[in-house]
Amino acid sequence: MITVSWSLCAQEADTLLASRVSATRDAPVTRAAEEAPLQGGQPLVADAVRRFTGVQLKDYGGAGGLKTVNVRGLGSEHVGVFIDGLLVDNAQNMQVDLGRFSTENFASVALYNGQKSRRLQTAKEYANGAALYLEPVRPERDAWRISVRGGSFLTGSAALQRHKVWKRLRLSAGAEALYSGGRYPYPYFDTTLFRENSDIRSLRLESRLEGELAGGEWNLALYAYGSERGFPGPVIRRATGFPFSAERQADQDAFLQGGWRSGTGCIYSAAVRFKLADSYTHYNAHAEKNPMAMPYDLRFRQQSAYLSVAQSLALGSRWSLDLATDAQRNVLHADRTYSVEPRRTTLTSVLAGRYTAERFRAAAHILWQGAWDAGACRGAWMPSASLHWEPLEWLELEAYARRSCRLPSFNDLYYIAIGNVNLRPEYAGQVGMDLRMHTKHLSLRVSPYYNQVADKILALPTASQFRWSMLNIGLVDITGVDSRLEATWAIGDLNLGGTLRYSFQRALDHSDPGKQTYGLQIPYAPEHSGSAHVRAEWKVWSLEWETSVTGPRWSATSTSADYYLPAWSVSDLSLGKGFGHGLSALLRVNNIFGARYQIVKGYPMPGTSFSLTLTFKV
Repeated sequence: MITVSWSLCAQEADTLLASRVSATRDAPVTRAAEEAPLQGGQPLVADAVRRFTGVQLKDYGGAGGLKTVNVRGLGSEHVGVFIDGLLVDNAQNMQVDLGRFSTENFASVALYNGQKSRRLQTAKEYANGAALYLEPVRPERDAWRISVRGGSFLTGSAALQRHKVWKRLRLSAGAEALYSGGRYPYPYFDTTLFRENSDIRSLRLESRLEGELAGGEWNLALYAYGSERGFPGPVIRRATGFPFSAERQADQDAFLQGGWRSGTGCIYSAAVRFKLADSYTHYNAHAEKNPMAMPYDLRFRQQSAYLSVAQSLALGSRWSLDLATDAQRNVLHADRTYSVEPRRTTLTSVLAGRYTAERFRAAAHILWQGAWDAGACRGAWMPSASLHWEPLEWLELEAYARRSCRLPSFNDLYYIAIGNVNLRPEYAGQVGMDLRMHTKHLSLRVSPYYNQVADKILALPTASQFRWSMLNIGLVDITGVDSRLEATWAIGDLNLGGTLRYSFQRALDHSDPGKQTYGLQIPYAPEHSGSAHVRAEWKVWSLEWETSVTGPRWSATSTSADYYLPAWSVSDLSLGKGFGHGLSALLRVNNIFGARYQIVKGYPMPGTSFSLTLTFKV
């Protein structure tokens, strides 16, 4: 991010007082629903997100399978993924694959169901139904980190990370290579087969440079990712003698982002951020290897330029007012002739105000977002209000109400393999609250919510992970509650912790009372889900156990047995040990009981798998 900043401060301001006021003013009005440190126990960000309450992770199996997140039934397109405050954008299909991001270069991940409102946010941070924030590692000293991982299904990875600290600069740079054969057994009617064409090879390069200048902070980050993988396809009965799938996809993604933000302890502060991104995709169905496949050989290149300007004015010690405007230009090129070459210009502008006191915080904003493409203009207003109250030291209450909009992507609208030019924008109204109670050793969070989604855009997989079927569901009412109970104990050198999570969600199609689907649960939305997580640490040893449970679902808005997906439960175990001199080892056993289950119909998940990670820090 490059951020240009300006500041207006009284020349004789008390610096100690300014620091105290800055900390109060700049705190988010609503706290993250959940936040988790990333310590390498989970190799991918997707593995860490899986533990959050109210989150369903769509996983197509194996190291190379697509992994997207769905929060409270809103769909992955309503979940903004932010790295260092800037959105990971994909105008082509709006599917952010969390399997591409390693935990190596991130310190923590936080999920906001309500509105995160703090000074000098970008406008796009106000525009999502839910948000995942990936916080980069900020070096504190010079260090090297080397890790090697090997495991089942011919999976192996190697990562190198370097931290360097100068007087006014901090550098974090890393690289990671991954290979997985992806060949795991699965039940096929009355026999056992192996997943074929599910291999992946990838290389990821990341670097981030940050420092302080003129009373503000600046940073510059570069990310590059390349991969080549196979799509194994859904498991269905086919004629003998043909492979299930020969589809392949190659990706080359890169982005440069930066920013320079002034301190928020002044009357006036501002920030400018930018991002340049380039993404190339080559998809080939290889019909010569599989005569049953459609003969697709497609190449896409998406280029994006993004600029954000945010300004904040402190009105006394407790009030602040922000104005932020984001402009973005997306262009998508294809090597085939379609009815239109998508070019989209998006403008997002927000006016936000907040009040912060010691035990009470409140915020409200009004946002407008407009998109111009193919001669059409789509625009939407999105208001929001939220508050946080701490009546007692052990009790916190939060409430929010907001409206968000999800515009159709390029693929949704235009492409003949996927698109539906009649798709309408999807609007979501959200109301929710959080009740938090905490003592020294126990904490409880209960979060009821109600979402109403009009013209919900539903993406259903077809015979490929690359091609989807898009449709609008007129009206969906989503009522639910998330709950989380956490306990921690310390007995000498022994530290114990445990977390219980439970989510209830009823997401019903209320589009047309005259249709048979009226009042039925929408696809892939379980009514009941939860998990239990236990962790123990003793000196140089650590032990973790987690069991996740998901209730039955349907792959279509129907109660037919053909679309039924049974409930499943999976347990994972990890054992770690430190050997001194910076060397540590972590053994993970996933799906320890070999459960047979599917998250997406037709895509069997792996059975029991093992991995061993060796890490050396110096």
